[in-house]
Amino acid sequence: MADASAGAQGQVPGQRGAMPAPGSASLAPTLPPSQTPKDEFDLAYGYVLRRDYALAEDSFRRFLSKYPSDRLAGDATFWFGESLFQRQHFRDAAEAFLNVSTKFEGNPKAPDALLRLGQSLAALGEKEAACASLGEVIRKFPRASAAIKQGVEREQKRVRC
Repeated sequence: MADASAGAQGQVPGQRGAMPAPGSASLAPTLPPSQTPKDEFDLAYGYVLRRDYALAEDSFRRFLSKYPSDRLAGDATFWFGESLFQRQHFRDAAEAFLNVSTKFEGNPKAPDALLRLGQSLAALGEKEAACASLGEVIRKFPRASAAIKQGVEREQKRVRC
């Protein structure tokens, strides 16, 4: 997971204290302090922390385009999917979560991604696929956290698997 520590006064890494223009819903993208993959990831993750999912989506899309093989690519793919999920772009979110749970199966976010895949599919009305994905979480990741296991159970009841 990315270093989520914020700077002084609750600033997010890469944020330069900019204030949104009157009437604007979000801030303009900020350039990372350097062009390293870590700084670019931290900037994009900062948008997630601020719940600016449109900027997070754009930033993670750029990150994954520039650094598809970086060690942070699995986390970036998860947070890209989460940004899409939060904006109710469930089909694209499902694709991103599927990538995490298959391409980055060893990533610590893989169980979360498989749960989110099930939730995305349920939101799309694809009950059978959602239930299959949710069932895979415990099978593929028997040592998943209690929170993930509870999330799976809750979602299975909600979807009526």
